[in-house]
Amino acid sequence: MLIATLIFSTISFLLAFVVTPGNARYLLSGYNMMSEADRAKFDIEAYLKFFSRFHIFLAISLITGVLVLNVFSPNWATVFLIMYPLLSYGYMMAMGNRFYTGTSGQRAGTYVGMAILLVVSVGVGFMLFSEMRDSQIFLTDNALEIRGASGMKIPRKEVTFFTITDSLPSISSRANGFSGGNFSKGSFKTDDGRVVKLYINKKSHPYLLIKTNEDEIYFSSDEISALALLNQLKSWKSL
Repeated sequence: MLIATLIFSTISFLLAFVVTPGNARYLLSGYNMMSEADRAKFDIEAYLKFFSRFHIFLAISLITGVLVLNVFSPNWATVFLIMYPLLSYGYMMAMGNRFYTGTSGQRAGTYVGMAILLVVSVGVGFMLFSEMRDSQIFLTDNALEIRGASGMKIPRKEVTFFTITDSLPSISSRANGFSGGNFSKGSFKTDDGRVVKLYINKKSHPYLLIKTNEDEIYFSSDEISALALLNQLKSWKSL
């Protein structure tokens, strides 16, 4: 997360100086699509001063906010890292209309863009709310079901081994899933090339390790201990 923050903040800071009145017609989104008549009605020099100040402030406030929030909660730091730039660009689009004195149709395009950004922000916010919750294990007569984001259902006969472990395999990359704050969910590649399933809350350990004919699954939750789950699995498997 901190690496992603540094990369985004660096890009934002560089944007403050890369776009100039001389190259804006090529580099500045929206402005590069305007006709010459519309460009004449846009105060590009004033806008670029605002554009530059905005991106410098975004870079500094983003990295500061993530570092401060990470001290208290990695979950909140992750939400801030994702949501803050989205909402900030909505503000930038709204304020950018001040520098255009042309037709209302051109302004309407900005409002459409803001509406799309708002919908995206709501969708991303809902996704984060869903991902940053403990997964749950449910045991039925015929299957073990992990509910929540990237969940899975395993037939009872395919559960071949389960135990408690204090450690996770060394993860090299995310194959298909989510990793942010205290939570990792989905498929992850290990340093030795294997693919394992993680449904973990990093604050809660040791972890429950479940092996099937095909998968190696690690699970932890604040809602129930790994030992309690292990005992439930023993009883369930012996039915």
